Amino acid sequence: MENRIINTVEYSIIIPAYNEEDNIRPLVDRIKNTMVHVNGSYEIVIVDNGSYDSSPMILENLLRQEKSIVVVTLSRNFGYDGAITTGLKYASGNWVIIMDGDQQDPPESIPEFIHKAKEGFSIVYGIRSKRTEGILIGWQIKIFYKLWNKIANIDTPRDAGNFGIMSQEVVKIINHMPERNKFIRGLRAWTGYPSIGIKYQRDDRKSGETKFSYLKYTNYALNGITSFSTIPLRILTYVGSLGLIICTFFSIFLIITKISEIIGINILPYNIASGTTSLALLILVAISVNLFGLGILGEYISRIMEE
Repeated sequence: MENRIINTVEYSIIIPAYNEEDNIRPLVDRIKNTMVHVNGSYEIVIVDNGSYDSSPMILENLLRQEKSIVVVTLSRNFGYDGAITTGLKYASGNWVIIMDGDQQDPPESIPEFIHKAKEGFSIVYGIRSKRTEGILIGWQIKIFYKLWNKIANIDTPRDAGNFGIMSQEVVKIINHMPERNKFIRGLRAWTGYPSIGIKYQRDDRKSGETKFSYLKYTNYALNGITSFSTIPLRILTYVGSLGLIICTFFSIFLIITKISEIIGINILPYNIASGTTSLALLILVAISVNLFGLGILGEYISRIMEE
């Protein structure tokens, strides 16, 4: 189901929607009321991410009523960033705005994003002044951003979600990236285009239930870390090298101790059992080679990931 606007528009507003039957129409109305005060044409690209409630019917009615609506229906749920990635491919505007479909990202902030972008910034991202996810998930998110900022290969703004605006040049770069699982806010920062953040008040969910559970937040965090950091792989190299050094010194100690026993000098207060030295050396060599080998593999895998 797709209604394509042929003429290039100034602003494309991408909304991923999954079972948001109570939020879609009010959100579209709020966007329309906001964009009335913005110069330039616009389109609203709604990506139905495999909804099984009445969202498809509501979107079909919106298509008949609103010429500015573009609807892309996915065959199943492809994840949050998967829906956004699809929306980016269908966005034809010179500027692309991403916002959630649960009305927590206020459309009333869009003019401020646009005004800042026109000052010369290719990316303007929203910084949430308050978290609305609850204490447990809120702490998890804070830990993620602190960890991500320390180990990621890019400079990433803290508490910056996907809500924001970026130029079509940035969108084209993201669309041409070969990743299957795209972490949008990370890729957006990776492009290196001039960017700036604007604080905004994220609203409480007006209707429906959140689609992000504790497990989904954890998986989302792992996706962000593994997409933009080789540190977890490099740890294998550090551990392997350290293990090799320790095992080497311990092996030398065992050999010296055994030789000392043969010539009648006891370094230890007890004698090493016969055959123990050989067995220990074999085990230590095996551990050292495995650890170091994992480190080398980690280095090559990190190169592949970077490419």
